[in-house]
Amino acid sequence: MVLWSLGSCADQLLDIVDDVPTTISGTNLLDIIDRQRFFMEQFTGLNIGSVSIEEKFQPALMNLAISEVVGLMNLQGGDFNSIRLGELNVSKGAGGNLNVVSDDFKARGMAQLHEIGRKTKYYRTY
Repeated sequence: MVLWSLGSCADQLLDIVDDVPTTISGTNLLDIIDRQRFFMEQFTGLNIGSVSIEEKFQPALMNLAISEVVGLMNLQGGDFNSIRLGELNVSKGAGGNLNVVSDDFKARGMAQLHEIGRKTKYYRTY
């Protein structure tokens, strides 16, 4: 079994996502991944360490982190729905490519979290 740390997740993410801006990579990227790890802890009710992340949590963490990073890349100005230069106007339609990718990875991550399940805090007695 291979355990990940936040740095391992960051390395994998940088291999998957091209052209991550320097303003996002580095310490900011580790913070983004840690916030997603914390979200997963709150969602599942399970403890997910930042140093020894089990294999069952890794796919969901990657997908949620990719969704967040791509969404932030959209804020950096790398995606445009329409561009106008004088008489020339180019439109992409509803939602740019980064929005679509971000939504897709978030849906994947949430589906994987639902598969892991939630820890219930109540029980039934007879």
